[in-house]
Amino acid sequence: MDPNNPRFTSLKWDDIPDQQISDASIQVATKRKLEEEFSIYKLVDNIQINGFLPIDRVIVKKFAENKYVVLEGNRRICAAKNIMELYKGNPEQVEESVVDSLKEISCLIYTGSERQPSWVFQGLRHIIGIQEWPAYNKARLLVQLMEDENLSLTEVGKKFGLTAYGAGQWVRGYYAFIQAAEESDYTQEIDERAYPYLQEIFSRSNPVFKDWLQWNDTEYKFEDNLKFNEFLSWLYPRNEENVLDGVEVKGNWDNRLIKRSNDIRIVSFLLRESISDFEMFRADGDLEKAQNSANTRKYLESQDPSTETLEKIKSCTKALDDIPFKLVMSRKEELSDLLEKLSDKVGEILDACR
Repeated sequence: MDPNNPRFTSLKWDDIPDQQISDASIQVATKRKLEEEFSIYKLVDNIQINGFLPIDRVIVKKFAENKYVVLEGNRRICAAKNIMELYKGNPEQVEESVVDSLKEISCLIYTGSERQPSWVFQGLRHIIGIQEWPAYNKARLLVQLMEDENLSLTEVGKKFGLTAYGAGQWVRGYYAFIQAAEESDYTQEIDERAYPYLQEIFSRSNPVFKDWLQWNDTEYKFEDNLKFNEFLSWLYPRNEENVLDGVEVKGNWDNRLIKRSNDIRIVSFLLRESISDFEMFRADGDLEKAQNSANTRKYLESQDPSTETLEKIKSCTKALDDIPFKLVMSRKEELSDLLEKLSDKVGEILDACR
């Protein structure tokens, strides 16, 4: 593995000369860095499920007689080494088909003259990058595999380096999208642009909004159709004022009330912290105004002196609960005087409360 991996670059990074690349200590340090900082465990899970798939060829360079260093594919090789170590320790922990896929890995050998070819190859891959799939297509692939191979969320997640929760977010978002596209009042408007918004509902930040829409995790659908259609109207608002007889009005995505999928977290905040401001958003469709109002309200409540006073009384009560015996014995007179004054004040407040 490459100790000069561009991933490792930092102010403390030192270039390792070719003659030291294969040193045991260098390789141990390289392996440890990949494991601790670059999510190797996800690749290990993926290979354990799928075997080693030569979709992207590992690229190597000869640096000594019969010795090659990895220029592109260090994480995959590190994961492969981990699995083989696991197999040697306990063969029953790794399927034979997975081991067979790791016994011989095809590579491309770089023979050019670039001084730092790994920077070129990784730059092409990670700066220019592979074309990203749209979110909807990713979700559809997960669902297709679950259905075709009868996989659980945990199993399909491992195939793609996702946790069960992460896979669940993609899959639930997909079924919510299908409900919107096939069963809502907005079937004519819904397109793939809405998918990230539906997926976001299932993030850890939005359980209150998911509950408001009454998600049924057995049926994989929202049960409150009125609220679900209201949510879709925020994405595709219709201009009902310009309706002509017999002309169907379609919602306009460009006028959506929630500009970004992450803004659903603001809606959840309103539901959780300020129902009145949430209702204001429902009435006028101005999410920013509702958020500002809720933040102002929360700030003013935090400045309420009565809240601070109550917190001080709680602290005083806890201090009395935890009073050390040594203090009682060593400073009896001073403590007695303070407690008598405190008792008088408590008595006055209790009389007022009665």
